[in-house]
Amino acid sequence: MSRAALARFVLGVAVAVCASAAVFTLVTLRGPEVAAVPAPDPAAVLSGPAAAPVGERVVVQTVVDAVTFDARLPDGGPVVRVRALGVQPPGACYGAQARAFAAQVLDGRAVILGAGPGPATDRFDRRLAAVALVGGADYAVLASEAGIARAYAADARPEAMAPVRAAQDRARVAERGVWGEPCRGAETPSPAGASEAGASEAGASATTTTTTSSAPGS
Repeated sequence: MSRAALARFVLGVAVAVCASAAVFTLVTLRGPEVAAVPAPDPAAVLSGPAAAPVGERVVVQTVVDAVTFDARLPDGGPVVRVRALGVQPPGACYGAQARAFAAQVLDGRAVILGAGPGPATDRFDRRLAAVALVGGADYAVLASEAGIARAYAADARPEAMAPVRAAQDRARVAERGVWGEPCRGAETPSPAGASEAGASEAGASATTTTTTSSAPGS
């Protein structure tokens, strides 16, 4: 074999060895092939980790409707009526189901109340607050995702409304809650009358709240 042929043979062997080593290294580093990650399920996103909400931690005592509840303030403070910002109750067609869902999510649980950009209370003396579960999920997004409430921008922070509207769109497409049978998106009450069922009980609960708050150990 000529020197030139021998040189070409040795060079070919060297290239083959290097290529094999590179393939082995790549496979070792990458490990087995992993299937593509599917798009996240909305429910999983809502229940997953989230940024810790900022605000006052309270404990829900009683759910009045899909967006209204009574909550006890920290350190044995009084019970106040809260109106969640960002959402509107669904109206008569789905009101009972919406309240039942809200009670399941909120009753007896700690939530965080964040300040809205507008007044602290409404004309019914309900505290207006952005409501978040202690785990971090925005209640307005959760309620819209479930179809138990509609996006409602009045008094809410504008930057908070995009995820609420997106959740409402997903619920509408999936025909969940008020968007399905038998309601098919029945109209909500006018904004002026929104959640007045919850507000109308304020007078009766105020007496109970005062009595309960002044009781020893409350």
